[in-house]
Amino acid sequence: MPDIAMLSDAPVSWRRDLLQFRRYVDPLMSIITSQDTQTPFTIGVYGDWGSGKTTLLEMVDQRLAERHAEEFVRVHFNPWVHRREPEMLLPLLNALHNTVSADPKHRFTEMVKKLGVITMNLAADELLKKLNLGAVSVEKIGKLAQQYAEMRGQIDSQTGRLREALQEQADHLAKENRKIVFFVDDLDRCGPDQIIDLLESIKLFLDLRNVFVVIALSKDVVDRGVSVRYEAFKFPATVHIGDDYLDKMIQLPVHLYPLGPAEVGRFIRESGPGKLAQQHVAILEQTVTPNPRKIKRVLNLLRLTEAIIDATPRLADLHTDLIARLVVLRVQSPDLYAEVARLPTLLHAIELVHQHKLKYPPDWHDRFGEQADRLRELSDVYTTKYDFLALLFAKSAFAASADELSVYLTMIGG
Repeated sequence: MPDIAMLSDAPVSWRRDLLQFRRYVDPLMSIITSQDTQTPFTIGVYGDWGSGKTTLLEMVDQRLAERHAEEFVRVHFNPWVHRREPEMLLPLLNALHNTVSADPKHRFTEMVKKLGVITMNLAADELLKKLNLGAVSVEKIGKLAQQYAEMRGQIDSQTGRLREALQEQADHLAKENRKIVFFVDDLDRCGPDQIIDLLESIKLFLDLRNVFVVIALSKDVVDRGVSVRYEAFKFPATVHIGDDYLDKMIQLPVHLYPLGPAEVGRFIRESGPGKLAQQHVAILEQTVTPNPRKIKRVLNLLRLTEAIIDATPRLADLHTDLIARLVVLRVQSPDLYAEVARLPTLLHAIELVHQHKLKYPPDWHDRFGEQADRLRELSDVYTTKYDFLALLFAKSAFAASADELSVYLTMIGG
């Protein structure tokens, strides 16, 4: 059997830019590297789950590394990795500390020392908060409380000077013609409180001269985080506090354009999709959700299904256009696919609905008898839930293969 090439969900290099992210990368590079761009400057990259936000951040980072390595200190921070931390400021500063510590030329020795002191004090604060007093005497509790109060005073003072200290370090780098760029990704995978904690830490401590922040955001997730954090304030429904919140911290919102059928089709053709996908690009570009992650999942499942068919002679006569449609259904509406796996006649029913061949209740009973009411109920639910079904079933012919539907469904997984 020949090798089966799968598409990874990892960010792609700008050299293999199948979705034309260069249209964002080049302008963003120009903004970040321009001597006339005033700092602090925060760029928000907005997009849905799987839309390519991480890829865009990676491409900007790659270009900076290749063309402007000496001009920028590039700091990468993934808050989701630190989601179990009580707050995000310490791991955020640790990311900066680790980046400058790892410099092979040891150009940031003084900065490393100062950041080390700051992070040690903040870490001590977190340890004191977690102090277990369960087995400590009343007398010792009093002493520990006094020690804690003294330490808190020192830490509060240090935290109060944190912004000033960070600005001092950023200015020091600027004298050497270097600026700091923070890349913050996977924020929308964190809990609502953590999302707002990090955004507020960025605003409070990284809103500095000579500092850029490029942060990937899902607007809906941030809106929910803001609503949870400020629920007690009972803002009217007409007040869009999520918009106002982000407007105060992001100077440039970059919204990833939704992909159209042409972009989806080009991505499929140029990604080495395999014979099955190539045969049915027209179906796929119209029905696959225009989201890079979804496209890759559909293509991967099609490649695996193609290999199964090639290795099973009795499957050679299956209609490949139905296979392509079912793979799209499997990936994009797993709940509907599960219902279809239990009741394959549902495919026939939904097909007839979208082909306008079931108009009146008697039509359902004439076609499906005792199953009619259940099929109609399920059809009503899913027809309104998924917009892509109209295109998926407009020219399908599942009814003609009714006797073999269980074979199709079992092969694809159900």
